[in-house]
Amino acid sequence: MPTPVKVLNGEQLLVQIGDGADPEVFTADCLINTDRGIQFSSDTTEDVIPFCDDPDTPAWKQVTKDGLSATITGSGKLNTPSVSDWNDWFVGDDSKNCRVLLNGVSLANGGGYWAGAFKLTQWEVTGTRKQKAEVSATLVSDGPVIWVPASA
Repeated sequence: MPTPVKVLNGEQLLVQIGDGADPEVFTADCLINTDRGIQFSSDTTEDVIPFCDDPDTPAWKQVTKDGLSATITGSGKLNTPSVSDWNDWFVGDDSKNCRVLLNGVSLANGGGYWAGAFKLTQWEVTGTRKQKAEVSATLVSDGPVIWVPASA
């Protein structure tokens, strides 16, 4: 019998934000309560290397990675007690240490988290008549983002 895919429920993907203390404590703020994710991207440079014996022949491009970055996105229903902290983070230039955790996934099943410093670069609060207000946030890496395997 084939082995099934080991899955993770969306609510188990937690965006945790450090409190800056020593030792630092990471918690999942209730502001990100519906959708969340992490995206990785790289800047690249391209070169076309011609053939010496036939320079008119189309040559293949070579791509070199240059810069790496990660973006965390999150959204949900507005948790009003969180507004002041998120607003302060947005208007300042400070980075906060963040983690994106595969919550409840063991080391044997590929568990762990991505960790790095992030800046809050986009912050939106919206409301529609007769509906609950919503929020979305975008965090951009400020330096390396590493994968930390779950503890054994």
